[in-house]
Amino acid sequence: MKLNCSVIALSLDHRSADAPDVQKILTTHGCLFKLRVGLPRGQGCTDEGLIILLAEGSEDELAAFHADLKQFPHVKVYSVSVC
Repeated sequence: MKLNCSVIALSLDHRSADAPDVQKILTTHGCLFKLRVGLPRGQGCTDEGLIILLAEGSEDELAAFHADLKQFPHVKVYSVSVC
């Protein structure tokens, strides 16, 4: 099975509302992630956040992860294939 590597950035605009459910999706697909970094956006304690992931998986596995995130209108997903 050919594995694809991607850097994925999740931009959360309503972190307090979406973070618990996004965390469940991250846990469900947890075996894909080699690195995870979470950062607040803005100054102080804001309701915006950024999660940066290094993911490695099959095309189908990565597509399933992206599909699960589409249910959140306030979560933007950016992905760049790196290998």
